[in-house]
Amino acid sequence: MASQYFKNHKGFDRLFVLLKQKYISLNRFSGTVLLRNITEIESKDLTNFFGDHVPVGSDFKTSFSKIEKKLRETKFKDFTWEELFQNYFGDMIVTKEEAKKTFIKDEELFYRDILNTMPKQFRPWFSEILSSRSSLYQLFLKRYKKNKIMFKQELLNILLIMDEITQNIPTSLTMLSSLTSDPHFLDFGLSTSNLFFKLMANYYKKEEPKTSEQKIHFLSSFNIYVDQLSNFIILYNFKSDSDLINVFRRYKQPLNLNLSNFSTINYLDTDIKKVFVFENPSILPVLKKYDVPIIITYGNPNFIFYKVLEKLIESHNTIYYNGDFDPEGLLIAHNILDRFPETKLFCYKKMDYEDSISNNYIDESRLKKLNVINEPHLEEIVGLLRQYKKSAYQEKNIKNIEKYIKKIKNT
Repeated sequence: MASQYFKNHKGFDRLFVLLKQKYISLNRFSGTVLLRNITEIESKDLTNFFGDHVPVGSDFKTSFSKIEKKLRETKFKDFTWEELFQNYFGDMIVTKEEAKKTFIKDEELFYRDILNTMPKQFRPWFSEILSSRSSLYQLFLKRYKKNKIMFKQELLNILLIMDEITQNIPTSLTMLSSLTSDPHFLDFGLSTSNLFFKLMANYYKKEEPKTSEQKIHFLSSFNIYVDQLSNFIILYNFKSDSDLINVFRRYKQPLNLNLSNFSTINYLDTDIKKVFVFENPSILPVLKKYDVPIIITYGNPNFIFYKVLEKLIESHNTIYYNGDFDPEGLLIAHNILDRFPETKLFCYKKMDYEDSISNNYIDESRLKKLNVINEPHLEEIVGLLRQYKKSAYQEKNIKNIEKYIKKIKNT
C-alpha cells in the first residue's frame, strides 16, 4: 500500500503533515506546500521518490498533483488520496468546511432543544437573538464553544428565573437563585449573574446595569431585593399602620428598618410632611432634638431606601437630602435626584463646603467619578472638589444643617 511506503520512509513525515494541513484548509486534495530546511533523511527519501536531487538545507516545494503524477508511475497507481490519508494518519480527516457544517448543525440542534424547553413567552424574543447575530449572540457563541453542556444549563436556569420574575411577586435575589441548584447563581460578578442581567436588559429593552448600585436599582424595578435583613435604613419620627413604626416614634427612638419589617407596612407618613435624609448615622443624635422625620441611608442608598421614599412621596411628603462632599457622596445625591427629581438638596453651597472641608485629598481616579454628574444643583460643589481636591463631610457642616432645619421645619 502507498501509505505503508510513506510510513516506512521517515523523510516524508513533515511533508505529509503539510499536505494534511493544506487539505483541511482547502477542503480538497490540491495546492502546493513548502518544506523548509530539508534534513538529511528528507533529502534522501525525496530525491529517491521524485528523481531529482533535493539538497540538504534547501527549501523544497511540491504539490498534490506532482506527488500524484509520480505515484501513477509506480505500483501504487490505483491509489486514492482519501484512502492514502486515512491509512497514513489512522483516522478520517475533517476539513474546515466539513467541521463548519457539523458545527452549524450541532448548534442548530442545541438551540432547538432549548427553544422547545423554555417557557413559550420567550421563544420569539430568543429566536430573534439567534437570527440577529448581535453581540449577545456572539457571547452565546463564546460560551457554547467553551462548554455547551454547562451553557445550556445556565441558559435554562436564567429563563426559569425570568419566568418567575414575570409573576411580579416581590422576592429576593437569593430566592431566585434557589430555583437553580446553585445558591450563588446570581451573585454579582459571576458569569451566570452577568449573563442574567444581559438577558433581562435585552428582553425588557432596558440599559444593562454594570455597577452594583445600578444592578440593585435595576432589580428593584422588578420588585427584587438583594438581602432582606441586611438591607436596612434608619428611620426616626414616622407614623404608619405598623405598630413597630409607631412604638419607636412614641419613645423617640431610631428604628433600623429592614425589608422584612417593611413588607408589613402599607402606609408611611409624617406630621409635618417633610423628611430629612442624611448619609451618615453620626449626625442623628445631634438632630433628634428638632423632632423632625429623619432617614439615614448608611452610605449608598439600597432597595429599601427607595421603597420607603416611594411610600412617603405617595403620602405627599417633601424629601430633603444632604450628604458628604466627595465623589461618592455627590454620586449618591445625583442618583437620588435621578430617581426622585422632586427631592430638594440643601446645604450644597460654597459656604457649606468651606465650613466642612477636611484634609483628606481626593485622588484623580476618584475625581473621574464626577464626570457623570450633570445635575445643576451639584455643579458648584463639583467645581470646588475639582479645584481643591479635598473631601468635606456632613459632621463638620452640622451648624449650617441645623440652621436649615430650624428655618423650614414649620414653614
